[in-house]
Amino acid sequence: MAALVIPLPATGAPVLGLGAVPTAACSQMIYSGSTPKAVVHTHYDVIVGPVRFGELNPSLVVKTRGSRSLGIKSPMTVGPTQFPELLVSARGAKGHVSIVYGQIPSTTTTTVGDLQTEPDRVKVQGPVSCGLPVTGFVQYAGGFSLARKQCVTLTVSVPGGRVLDRRTVPFGSVVCSPQP
Repeated sequence: MAALVIPLPATGAPVLGLGAVPTAACSQMIYSGSTPKAVVHTHYDVIVGPVRFGELNPSLVVKTRGSRSLGIKSPMTVGPTQFPELLVSARGAKGHVSIVYGQIPSTTTTTVGDLQTEPDRVKVQGPVSCGLPVTGFVQYAGGFSLARKQCVTLTVSVPGGRVLDRRTVPFGSVVCSPQP
């Protein structure tokens, strides 16, 4: 069986069988700092290893205008971490989930409808790639697009494949099984 490279209209490194993986680059960040104390935390933050998804409130999953898709906006904070790049993926229990970061200018000026159907993973640059110390952080605008309310497993790994952490969270009014 031969591997197939499927080119997608986003920039990024090709991954066998998956097409291009979009990259959230330092030039696309919306906020950064040299210490994590500058990050504002909320009750609905979801922490997956060195990545924080801000305000990932399941009740905020809404239908996108002019589409059958659902979406939720959530700023993603990367760091502190010594890794220059991380791979962040989203896998739905009942269907495809798109993860869109770095290609959207702001989580405050965009709508959920701006979250286009994209691959289920994104490569993100960490603080050291952006000229910040290992103790720093970078933040990207974006969110998720999905076909239906479902449990979604968020995984953070290094580009070589080693998983750093994963967490299953509800996207919408669903109940997810506890993780081991």
